Formats: sequence, structure tokens, C-alpha cells
Amino acid sequence: MADTMDSYLNLLANVTILCTVAMFAAGIPSCLAIFKTGSTQNVPYLPFLMTLVNNILWFYYGILKNDSTLLVVNGIGGCLQIIYIAVYLYFALSRVKEMRQSLFAMCFMSALWFLLQNYVVEPKIIEDRLGLTASTITVLMYASPLAEIAEVIRRKNSASISLALTITSLATSTLWFLYGLLISDLYIQIPNLPGIVSSSIRLVILHLYPNDLKEKIS
Repeated sequence: MADTMDSYLNLLANVTILCTVAMFAAGIPSCLAIFKTGSTQNVPYLPFLMTLVNNILWFYYGILKNDSTLLVVNGIGGCLQIIYIAVYLYFALSRVKEMRQSLFAMCFMSALWFLLQNYVVEPKIIEDRLGLTASTITVLMYASPLAEIAEVIRRKNSASISLALTITSLATSTLWFLYGLLISDLYIQIPNLPGIVSSSIRLVILHLYPNDLKEKIS
């Protein structure tokens, strides 16, 4: 029975890694567009930065938990985000806003590291504090499309929603929830529930307003 559970867990971990890396790779088209045009255009910087912060937090959490799945996924994701950020900053006409956001992120990460290293002595408490912080940021990232969803409903136009990314996000959130369930980790389970809900809502909206559906796949 234990061997069967281990086999299921390994299979789930491998599929989760593939789906999550595929989701992180969604930034590649944006980078290619920046390369081609030589301009950041309307590509937002903050999602790249927030994802990098999230990757670093979960990578650190993976070290504390000795979880190879978290380490592989967030190691690859972090490297991709660094590449995206480097490309973005290279082609950005004005970097003042982006550098301000980056400085804030660095201060946040430094303050968190300082507090955990100097004011929390129990390893389990450090693990809990870090898991809670990473979970909170993941929830905020999954909740961020809600404003976009409200705008889509108001305009009755789903042109701004990517079908491929929505499906990938739904699959990834579901897989991470199941993974957290199998290893009994609430910090992995709970933040992926909003991802499942948010992605499901976007799929429903794409069904209700299907006019631009073919464009979403490309």
C-alpha cells in the first residue's frame, strides 16, 4: 500500500512539475514580442516580479521541507522570471517605476529573512511563517484576475482572457491542491483553491462570451 501511494505521489509530482513549468513559460511570448518590437509596449512588469518573489519563497520553503518538487519547479520558475525581468528592463524606456517596485520587493524579502533568522528560533515556526507568507502571496496572485473578470462581464467581451493560460492555470492549481493533499500540507492546499475557483470562473466566462475563443488558443 505504501509503495502504491509513493508511486501515485511520484507520478503526481512529475505531472505537476510539467504543468507548472508550462505555466511559467507563458511569459516567453511576451518576451519575444518585446524583442521583436524593441519595446515593452503594454506588457506589465509587476506579474514577473511578483512571480519571482513567489518562486523564491516557495523555493526556501522547499528547502525547509526537503521537498524536491517545490525545489525543481520554483528553481526553474525563478530562472525564467529573472530572464523575463532582464529582458523587460533592457528594453524599457523608463525604469523608474520598475526599479521602485523591485526595491520594494527586495526590502520585503530582506526584512522577512532578517525576522526569520533573528527573531524565530524554532525550525517548525520558521517553516510555518514562511509557508503562510508564500501562501498569502499565491492567493493574492490568483485573486488578481478578479478585476479583469469584472471588466470582461461589464463589456461582455472575453478578448483579454487567454484560453490556453486559463486551462493551464486550472490544471496546475488542481494538481498542486492534490499534491498538498497527499503530503498533508495545508500551505500548499489552501492557496490553490482560489486558483481553481478563479480559473473555473474564467472558463465559464469564455463559454458565455465565445466570440473570440479561437484567438485565445493562439
